Amino acid sequence: MTYKVVQKQKNGNYYLYEARGVWDPVKKNSVQKRVYIGVCDKDGNLLKETTRNRTVRCSPVYGPYQMFVQLAEKSGLRSALEEAYGRKDGTRLLAMAILGVVDPCTVNQMENVIEDTYLRELLDIDWDFEQSSVCRFLQTVGHDTESREGLFKELAPKSGCVIFDIVCLGTDSEDLEYSEIGRKAHLTGSRQFNLGMVHSMEDRLPFCYRTYPGSVADVSTLDNIVNDLMTMGCSPIELEMDRGFFSIGNVQMMVERDMGFTVPIPARLNISKLLLSESVRDIDSPLTTDYLARSVVRGYETFVRLTEDEMVKAKATDEGAIRALVFQDDTRRTKEIGTLYSRIGELENKLSGKRYDAFARKKLSPREREIADLLDIGKDDDGTTVVTRKRNAISAKENACGRFAVVTTSKKPWLDLLVQYRLRNGVEYDFSQLQSDLYVGIAGKSDQDSAEGGLLVNFLSLRLRLTLINLLKEKGLAGRMWVPDVLNTLKKLKISCIGGSWRLNEVTKAQREIFETFGIRFQ
Repeated sequence: MTYKVVQKQKNGNYYLYEARGVWDPVKKNSVQKRVYIGVCDKDGNLLKETTRNRTVRCSPVYGPYQMFVQLAEKSGLRSALEEAYGRKDGTRLLAMAILGVVDPCTVNQMENVIEDTYLRELLDIDWDFEQSSVCRFLQTVGHDTESREGLFKELAPKSGCVIFDIVCLGTDSEDLEYSEIGRKAHLTGSRQFNLGMVHSMEDRLPFCYRTYPGSVADVSTLDNIVNDLMTMGCSPIELEMDRGFFSIGNVQMMVERDMGFTVPIPARLNISKLLLSESVRDIDSPLTTDYLARSVVRGYETFVRLTEDEMVKAKATDEGAIRALVFQDDTRRTKEIGTLYSRIGELENKLSGKRYDAFARKKLSPREREIADLLDIGKDDDGTTVVTRKRNAISAKENACGRFAVVTTSKKPWLDLLVQYRLRNGVEYDFSQLQSDLYVGIAGKSDQDSAEGGLLVNFLSLRLRLTLINLLKEKGLAGRMWVPDVLNTLKKLKISCIGGSWRLNEVTKAQREIFETFGIRFQ
């Protein structure tokens, strides 16, 4: 049995001891053994911390978790999650999403990984992250479509410009209802599904996603997403899409629903060839020429309208007239024309003067076959291959170099539309670089609900990662460091538990610069 003893010394100070009785076999009685604790007052209250209590008990990683918790709060993601799922489940989803960015791991590793982080203390989570608990949680949130739609509605912009894009992801599970052999199975090497993602152009972050069967083409998914955006109260909205979504039916549908849009016209369509050819006469006008991103850019404006099965030229006063624009980048045009004639010359040299081979075209690479369509390949009287150029075909190809046509409902000036479209390309590029992150959501998930829960977590991780990317660009740090550099630098910042209280370790100059630049508090 131990007890505390307060003893006053000659100097007037009081000292606290821990005393316990120990049997002395020689004296045959109990002897008091004391262990000094420290200076105290007359009531036994310590006046200063003892050396024993200054022992470091643990030093988990602090830096990147503090950064992402505050980024989630500033961007509104944390409040949106708690609004849709409640505080407990919303905070758990945020914790798993942050882990997915800083230290991606499988479900069975999560319990061990989080023990070396300060994340639970930052989010005030009392959860063990044990494998079975995490699996049940993913199934629950995956099945809860109502809360998921509520989250998307919280994150969705109520107006402005949005980007809709689709990526194809592979999966080894045959039990997911949307996984099947699709059009890119030869690239993924497995069954696949399509993931449609909607980004806001205002903050360049994704706010909604949809899953589609692996065999569904991009063009057939637009109707559903337009309905979803209208249900979320996103109006007025302008959809920015790539040419894969262009079809007469899609344009007609968006016009009928009064949904704004900007979509390129595929180069293979007759209306695209007509617009590009027509623009040659007027696109060099100094009235529609400007300088953008170290290149001269030009614009040509006209109108088109829809018929039952095609798009044709129109006047501005025609009923149902839709604005059409042709953009030209002089620097890109010069390079593409040079590449075009270089490849034509290479193929001419490869075939001309050789013995004629009726199967020569089939032996060419895909890129060479594209150039071969611009040439007439025949043979002369002695059986030698003769190559001649198709004037009209080459002219049409040259007209398309550095140019592309779009149809739009926007009334913005042509230069503003070009800037907006290039911004869309930048957002799409950032997203394409992170597509592999989304695969983790369905890797190893054998049932539909678990896969949906995993996709939700990885969608949140993707949003957090893109938030950091946008911040790096906004603060001018993108040229000096990227996401892995930030994470590796901040992972060295730890916090130690000393005597029951947490103390931040020494902060380096690089860590301080990141926190101060991003407006992140240290504690």
